[in-house]
Amino acid sequence: MGTEYDILLCGVTGFAGKLAAEHLLVKSYPIKWACCARNEAKAAAAVKTIADRVGATALPPIEVACLISDEAKLRAVVKKTKVVLTCAGPFEKYSQTLVKVCAEEGVHYADITGESDFFRKMIAEHDATAQKTGAKIVIHCGNDAIPWDLTVFEMSKLARSKGAELAEAWTYGEFGATAAASGGTLTTAIYQLGKRRGGAKPDFDPLLKRPDGSKSESLTKITNPKQDVYCDEFAQYGGPWIMGPVMANCVRRSNALLGYSASLTYADVMLRGHPTWAQWAGAKANEALVGAAVMAPRVFARFLPAPGEGPSREDMDAGYLKLHGRGRMVERDGKETPLKSTYHFPLDTGYLMTAQMLVEAGMVLLEKAKAGPGGVLTPAAALGSDIVARLDKELDAKFEMSEA
Repeated sequence: MGTEYDILLCGVTGFAGKLAAEHLLVKSYPIKWACCARNEAKAAAAVKTIADRVGATALPPIEVACLISDEAKLRAVVKKTKVVLTCAGPFEKYSQTLVKVCAEEGVHYADITGESDFFRKMIAEHDATAQKTGAKIVIHCGNDAIPWDLTVFEMSKLARSKGAELAEAWTYGEFGATAAASGGTLTTAIYQLGKRRGGAKPDFDPLLKRPDGSKSESLTKITNPKQDVYCDEFAQYGGPWIMGPVMANCVRRSNALLGYSASLTYADVMLRGHPTWAQWAGAKANEALVGAAVMAPRVFARFLPAPGEGPSREDMDAGYLKLHGRGRMVERDGKETPLKSTYHFPLDTGYLMTAQMLVEAGMVLLEKAKAGPGGVLTPAAALGSDIVARLDKELDAKFEMSEA
């Protein structure tokens, strides 16, 4: 690990990257950090604008490197730091070389991707190397999927403290009405929907790969609903959403690594609330526009937010996430006990608190640099309860759990 910087932030000219830089400037932690960008002038201007707005005077240096075209130059920059944080997506396009270099150099890495295919590819290609060097390559360190992943982790932790095993877990997501997508998110969605898939399939899903390369015996059955259902407890409908499979895949990886249960059942539901007809129509129109942009990007992509654009600050300040967890633990004598949890994030988690979560994950990696093994990991496997405690302290994100 390098000694010049503690944290290196990539993607600072993007919407989430600017929010991450803002959080670092506002918190003013006693660390050395820098930004990495392809265009030094553009990155410096972005950081200066943020610093002026929040009243910060000490600006981070800008390291110049392209994430995809010059591996040698990127490696030289990465070798200067202990932890790399990146907001530059699509991650399958922009972070493959970055992960490779971090794994080889023993530098910790965290991102905010919601791309399961990217996660699988990084496990297949770099997990063994990261284990050897001690690099923790932590995928999904934002809204995708810290709240969900850590909810199930904490449920399993409580079950184990009682000499029991977590047998089932459900999560019900309740978002603020102002949630919206940024240009970067829509660019990633268009990239993922439009790419070609194929090639030889592995013997088993890389998400199930244990550190020794074998298939984990701790398997997860995903039972996400395929259509809206009425949720009596919440007196509203809930159902599938685009990120549900991503949350489930993250939980599958955590179970495979941490061994919650040999046969865990997990389901994720988005609560619909009571949307107005206008909100429903607007959401459907946006889905149609994204689909059209996949089919004819030159014609329709210009009608979507551009990379670097996103929800207003007012909308993000008015947002929130309340993630309801429900579980069932089973003791050795067969006794079953229901579990109940709530994870509340007081602001928008799609972008504002996603950027903040990423920075705080980086701080945990920095402070616990030598704790635990390396590898391509989930937040639960790499950060555990440390990230829950830190988000509580620094972001006022409250996790509460009890035996129901």
